[in-house]
Amino acid sequence: MFKSSLELNPTMDLNYSVHQLAPDEDGLYAQASGSGSTSENFKVVVRIRPPLPRELRGTGLRAYQCTTAVEPGDRNIILSENLLAAVNQQGSLMVDAGALYNTYRFTFDYVYDQHSPQDRVYRQSAQQVVLSILQGYNAAIIAYGQTGTGKTFTMEGAMEGPDRGIIPRTVEDIFTYIVNDPEPSSKYLVRSSYLQIYNEVVSDLLKPERSPLAIREDRRKGVYVEGLSEWVVRSPAEVYQLMQRGQALRATGATKLNEVSSRSHAVCVIIVEKCTTPGEGAGGEAGAASAASSAGGAPPWARSSTASAAAGEVSVPTIQSIK
Repeated sequence: MFKSSLELNPTMDLNYSVHQLAPDEDGLYAQASGSGSTSENFKVVVRIRPPLPRELRGTGLRAYQCTTAVEPGDRNIILSENLLAAVNQQGSLMVDAGALYNTYRFTFDYVYDQHSPQDRVYRQSAQQVVLSILQGYNAAIIAYGQTGTGKTFTMEGAMEGPDRGIIPRTVEDIFTYIVNDPEPSSKYLVRSSYLQIYNEVVSDLLKPERSPLAIREDRRKGVYVEGLSEWVVRSPAEVYQLMQRGQALRATGATKLNEVSSRSHAVCVIIVEKCTTPGEGAGGEAGAASAASSAGGAPPWARSSTASAAAGEVSVPTIQSIK
């Protein structure tokens, strides 16, 4: 479907709406270049989902009772069998609460209550991780929890609107960054993969055959899945099409909490490669050589490009930086 080489230029029309950043605006490009970054490499956050309608109705023996509260500062979560007695009017845990009721207090990098919107969760806990990819670092965002706790809603949610999850917002930020890259010599190649881990068997959700894949480790590649297909994508819409195709093949099963609960672990992989040619302008000779080499179907950094002023002169190899 998208199995072809592609060169993304920051000035090309991607046929989707992106936010064009002003030159002096503190936007995605400034953040990904180091502004506002933190030195923390690992974060753990907790999100509390709102109760379902059937949970609010309760059962014949016991009415619904909220057992979680987030303290001011959004870093501490309180679990108690009697929140009214354990938490004071300011929302903090009282000192002697544990003597009367089973009450626990845990601290994380951030805690989101049941009213936290998708946009807040992404911007405070995921966006900086995504922007670090554009600096050349590997990054991973993992949602963990039992069935019915809202992992799929947090990671995927809707593909448009305010309920978009982390993956759609990640894809949007990546392509927005590409469109607003001020370097005229920058060229991008974006690829996506979608795999499933079910009963300890790894399989490709974007291939018709369901053969198991092996996890390998290489000095150059690091840890990778052998035989996993990679699809070149030109816009967020193409990433969503791949995800929808893969979700139709995921193993699901009914549980007491969710009728279509996923019985497998799904991993969405996005690979962004950036090629920069120092000293190359938008209309320079090196730029013309790169355009000529990419016209043959291969990405411009697949091999060394050359530039010559006239026929018969010795070609000079162009130095390219790949991130």
